[in-house]
Amino acid sequence: MIPLMVDLTKKRVVIFGGGSVGARKARYFFLESEVVVYSRSFHTDFELIPCIKISLEIAQNEEDIRMLIRNSALVVAATSDIRLNDLIRSAANNEGILCNVAAGKPGNVILPAKITGSHYTIAVSTNGSVPAISRMIREHLEESYPDLDDIIELGEWIRDEFRTEHEECGNYNSVLYEALHDPKIRKVLLSGQKAAREYILENYT
Repeated sequence: MIPLMVDLTKKRVVIFGGGSVGARKARYFFLESEVVVYSRSFHTDFELIPCIKISLEIAQNEEDIRMLIRNSALVVAATSDIRLNDLIRSAANNEGILCNVAAGKPGNVILPAKITGSHYTIAVSTNGSVPAISRMIREHLEESYPDLDDIIELGEWIRDEFRTEHEECGNYNSVLYEALHDPKIRKVLLSGQKAAREYILENYT
């Protein structure tokens, strides 16, 4: 598996399965994509997820499934029926569409645990083997770096400032590296970006 960031903005993601697993998958995509969910019934979690819910008995027929997924960017097989999930995976493969499978033979896409902020996305995966460990690492990162957006914003300012206004201080990457490893930076950031920038100018120019 090669980790990639894929832009699915306004792309169609089709999910088969209206249970709690399907709801979790829909929650993963709905902020960016048009999510369409096919299922006989839908878990109450779907009440809080803006997506297109279509009630139907999913046919155990690959041609019918291919018609439902055509022109989508990604397919998710999240039913409780492993045989049906395998059929959905096969249909997606034959349509040349990426597919994630919740239970059954793995598809060609694994959904990592992810952390997102205004300036970043971090993904963690155990290649689908032990998702609980991915979740544990995600939670650890969230607890350890609640200020990551602020750190990135400061890093962007250092990059721009030392590229233009303080070129005499040397390579801006060196300044950036040293500043971001300065143990005092995160404490100063608690007082805001202005205080952090003043600290940088005082100690690195």
